[in-house]
Amino acid sequence: MKKFLLIHLLLIFPIILFAQSKEITGTVVGENNMLLPGASILVKGQNIGSSTDFDGKFSLNVPETAETLVVSYLGYITKELVIGNQITFDIQLQIDANSLDEIIVVGYGTQRKSDITGAVTSVKVDDVAVAQNRTVDALLQGRAAGVQVTQNAGSPGSGVSVKIRGASSLRGNNEPLYVIDGIIISSAGEDAANASEDGNSLEETQNGLNGINPRDIQSIEVLKDASATAIYGSRGANGVILITTKKGKTGKTSIKAYVNTSVSEISERYDVLDALGYANYQNEALLVNGKDPRFSISGGTIFPIADDGTVSDIAAVQHNWHDEIYKQGFSKSAGASFSGGTKKGNYYASVGYNDQGGIVENSRLQNGNFSINLNQDLSDKFSINAKLNAFYSDGNFAQDGDRAGGQRSFIGNVLLYPTLVTNGGTFDNEDGISSPFTWINDFQDTSEESRFIGSLALIYKFNIKGLKYKLQVGGNMRNKERRRFYGLTTFQGSSNNGYLSISDLNTKSYQVNNLLTYNRTFNKKHRINGVIGMTYDVRDIKNSLYAVKDFSTTEFGVDQPNYGQQVARPLSVLPLKNQLLSYLSRVNYSFDNKYIITGTFRADGSSKFSKENRFSYFPSFSLAWRANNETFLEDSEIINDLKFRIGWGMTGNQGISAYQTFANYGPTLYGDTGEGTSIGLVPLNVRNPNLKWETTEQLNIGLDLGLWKNRLTGTLDIYNKQTDDLLLNQPLGPSSGFTSLLVNRGSLNNKGVELTLNGKLINKNDFSIDIGGNIAFNKSEIQNLGGSPEDIYINGILENRVFYRGQNISTGNYFKAPANIFVEGEEVGLFYGFETDGIYQTEDDITVFGAQPGDVRIVDQDGDGVITVADRTIIGNPNPDFVYGGYLSMNYKRLSLSVQMNGVYGNEIANGNLIQLGNAEGRTQNILSDAYTNAWRPDAQSNTYPRVGYSEIGSEAITDRIIEDGSFLRISNITLSYDVPVEAINIFSSANIYVSGMNLFTFTDYSGYNPEITNFMNNGNIVGVDWNGFPNAKTIMLGLNLKF
Repeated sequence: MKKFLLIHLLLIFPIILFAQSKEITGTVVGENNMLLPGASILVKGQNIGSSTDFDGKFSLNVPETAETLVVSYLGYITKELVIGNQITFDIQLQIDANSLDEIIVVGYGTQRKSDITGAVTSVKVDDVAVAQNRTVDALLQGRAAGVQVTQNAGSPGSGVSVKIRGASSLRGNNEPLYVIDGIIISSAGEDAANASEDGNSLEETQNGLNGINPRDIQSIEVLKDASATAIYGSRGANGVILITTKKGKTGKTSIKAYVNTSVSEISERYDVLDALGYANYQNEALLVNGKDPRFSISGGTIFPIADDGTVSDIAAVQHNWHDEIYKQGFSKSAGASFSGGTKKGNYYASVGYNDQGGIVENSRLQNGNFSINLNQDLSDKFSINAKLNAFYSDGNFAQDGDRAGGQRSFIGNVLLYPTLVTNGGTFDNEDGISSPFTWINDFQDTSEESRFIGSLALIYKFNIKGLKYKLQVGGNMRNKERRRFYGLTTFQGSSNNGYLSISDLNTKSYQVNNLLTYNRTFNKKHRINGVIGMTYDVRDIKNSLYAVKDFSTTEFGVDQPNYGQQVARPLSVLPLKNQLLSYLSRVNYSFDNKYIITGTFRADGSSKFSKENRFSYFPSFSLAWRANNETFLEDSEIINDLKFRIGWGMTGNQGISAYQTFANYGPTLYGDTGEGTSIGLVPLNVRNPNLKWETTEQLNIGLDLGLWKNRLTGTLDIYNKQTDDLLLNQPLGPSSGFTSLLVNRGSLNNKGVELTLNGKLINKNDFSIDIGGNIAFNKSEIQNLGGSPEDIYINGILENRVFYRGQNISTGNYFKAPANIFVEGEEVGLFYGFETDGIYQTEDDITVFGAQPGDVRIVDQDGDGVITVADRTIIGNPNPDFVYGGYLSMNYKRLSLSVQMNGVYGNEIANGNLIQLGNAEGRTQNILSDAYTNAWRPDAQSNTYPRVGYSEIGSEAITDRIIEDGSFLRISNITLSYDVPVEAINIFSSANIYVSGMNLFTFTDYSGYNPEITNFMNNGNIVGVDWNGFPNAKTIMLGLNLKF
C-alpha cells in the first residue's frame, strides 16, 4: 500500500507543479514607446526566463511562488516588477546612458562611450547589413567617415581594399589592422603568391579575410586616430578595426535560422562595335591602306571575301560577346545559430553555407563555416572563455588577367575579339589563338582554402574591486592552394604546350596576451579605467611555388601536374617568420563626468629589424571635455551631448618582409660541362642593417554632438597625419648588380576633415524614419623622398623636383610605361604622361615630326619639334577630393525599408583599356563604337577621335585621353522587409521575409566596367589604373530569417 501511494505521488507531482504555475504576458517598450525586441524577462532567483519577440511581446509560465520579474535590455535601466496576482504587464524601460557607454570596445578593453577621447566610429551590424555582405570588410562600405572600401561584387571571393584616412605608406601596405575578439588577423591583403615565371602574369586578387561570417559579428569599432590606435603600436598606423563576435544571453535556448537566394548579372558594358559595325570598320581600314575590303554586306548578313576577291557562300557568324560570355549568376546561403545561458555561463554556436555563382560560367565559390563561443564562471573569481571558428572554401574563377593585355587576358578577349567569325564559325585563323570561349572552356583558376581561428581566455577577479587579470592565448591557421591551368587554345598554353602553376600558402600565427585591467568609480566623481600588459606574437608564413609545362595530355587540367614534361619553375619554398614582443599600458581618467584624460604607451620589439633598431616606442595622449554636463548646459532642452576632444599619438609600420636586414640568397640554374643542370646560390638583395620603423604622428581634434534627446547626433574630426622614415627602394647603379636598396627615407603627410550626421526624423509608435550620412576630405602630400632633384613638367611648367616613377604596367606592346609618378610637394601617385590638345586638322600648321592630320595632337612641352619622354607631364590625379556614404531607414508597423549608398568624388582613373578600344588602328581587334563612327576623316573632321589607322602601339607614355573622371554615387543596397505575424504559430517566435537589391544604380561618367578599381590594389607603385578590370554585378536577393 505504501509503495502504491509513493508511485501515485510521483506520478501526480508534475501535475501539481504545473497546476501551481501561471502564464504571464506583456509588452516591453522603450523611449517614445518604441518596441524592444529581444528584451530579457527573468524570474528573480530562478532559472526561468524568456525574451520579447519582434513586436516587443512576451509570454512566460511562472510558478505561483514567483515574486519578482527582472526586465532588462541593452542600453536601458533594468526594471524589477512585483508579480502578485497580475498576469498582464505593460512595461516601459528608461534609457541608461551609463549602460550605453559600456558597449564601446577599444584596444585591449572597453570604455564608456562618454569616456572615449579618440576618434572611434561604431559601425551598426544588423540583420539587414549582414544579409547583404558576405565579407567583414564589405560591411564597412559607406558606413564610417574616412573609411574608403573598394570592392567588386562581380567576381566571387575577389579582393577588397580598405583605407582609413588615406595612405600612410608608399609601399602599398595600407590595409588596417583587424582584431577579432582580441586576436590579431594579419591577412587582409594576403594571398597565395603567383607561381608563374612569366613577368606579365597577373593573378586576380582574392580576399584575405574570408572565413569570418558577418552574421556572427556583434559589433565593429573603427579606431582612426593615433590616440586610439597607438596601443597597437607598430600595427596601428593604418587604423584598427575591432570586431566583437556574438555570445549567448541568459535565458532559454534561442535558435535563429536564415536562408536566401539571389541572382546577379553584369551591371555595365563597353559599347563596342557589333558585327555590322565591325565589318564596315574593317573594310574602311583596308581601303585606307589601299587594300580590298574583307567583307561583303547584304542586309544584315555578312560574307567573307577571299584574297582573290571571291565572296564566300557561307555567312560569317555574328557574336555579341557580352551576351554570350556574361551570364546570370545564382547564389544561395543558409545557416543557423544557437544561443542561451544561465547566470553562470552562456553559449553561442553557428553554422553557415554559401554557394556564390559569378556572372561568368564556371565561376563559383562555395564555403562553409562553424563557430562556437563559450563563457563560464568557474567560481566567484575565475571565469573562462573559449572561441573557435572553422572555415572551408572551394572556388573556381573562370577569368584571368595579364599585364600584356589583349588576347592574353580574359577581359581583353571579351572586349577586343572580333564580333565576326569566319571559317564556318570556327575560331581558326582569327586574330591570335585565344577567344573569349577559351577562358571558359580551356582555363582553370581553382582555389581551396581552410582556416581556423581560436582563442582561450582565463579571467581572474582580485579581491580589490575592479581589478582583473586576463590571460588569452589565440591563434590563426590558414592554408590555401591555388592552381591555374592554361590549355592549348590560350596564348600562354599554346606557347608552352600547356602550362600549370601551383602556389600554396601556409600561415600559422599565435598570440599570447597578459593583461591586468582596473575599472572603478570613486565617490561618483572619479572613474579610472586602465590596462597594463605584455603580448607576444609569432607568425610563420610559407609560400610554395611550382610550375610545369609541355603537357603530354591536357585532359586533366589542374589535377595532374605529373603530365607536365618540363619544369617551368622548380619547387621553391619561401619561409618567413616574424616575432613581435610588446609592452603596453593605457589609463583613462574621468572627473565628474566632465573632464577626461587618456594616456597610452606601447613598446614594440620586432624580429624584422636588427638589434640596434628592434624596439620602437609609441605614446599617445588625449583630452576630452563633456560640456553638456556643465551647469550652464545641464538643463538645456536642446543640447544633451556636447564633447570636445583633442588627441596626439605615434604609431608605426613594419610593413616589409622578414630578413631584409640580412643578405638573402636563392637558387639559380645553370648548365654544366656535362650538358646537365647545376644549382647554385646567388645573392638576392643588398643587406641594410640600418632599417627601422616607419613612424606616423597624428593630431586629432574632434567634436561629438547630440541634440533634442539625441534625435540629431553628429561627429566632426579634423586631423593631421605625418609619416616619416618611409621604407622605400632607392635605385642603384648597374655596377652594383642590383636595381635597388631598401632604405628609410622620405615623409608623407595626410590632412583631412570627417563629418558624420544621423537624425531621427520621425519616431512614433508604429512609424519611424532615420536618415544619416558621412563625408570625409583627405589631402595627401609627399613631403620628402630623399633623392636628387630632376627636371619635370608640372602643369606645362618646367620645374626641378625630386620624384620617382611608378611601375610599368605592361611589358607588352600597349601600356608599357608607368602611369604614376611620385613627386615631392604633390599628392600620391599622380598620373604622368603626354598632354594632348585635340586632333590635328588638315588646315593646321603641323610642326611636330611624323604627325599628320587626324593624329592626336600631343603637346610638345619642350618645343623641340619631336615628341619624346621628355615631354611627359602631370596629366591627372587618382586621389579623391572626398568620399561619402549615407543611409535611409523607414519602419511602418511590420514593414521596413532601408537604403544604403556610398560614393567618391574628384578622383580620376587611367582607363588602360581605351588605349586599344579608343583608337581605330585598323587591326583586327574590335574597338568602341564611337571610336569608329566618330573617327576623324578628311571629309568629316572632328576633335574627338583620331583617324582610322592611328595607333599608340609601342608608345613610351600614356596620354591624358585615357584619364577619366572616376567620381560615382552608388545605391549599394535597397532592402524591403516584412515581419510576418506568427502569433498563431507555436513553432516560430518571429519571422522576417525580405527582398534586397545590391548595386542596382550607379551614377558616374566613367566609361569602364566599374569605377571601383580593384586592379593592383596592393601595389603602391600603381594607383588608380584600370587594366583588364572585371565588371561589377547587380544582384537581387530574396531571404527569410526565422527565430524559434
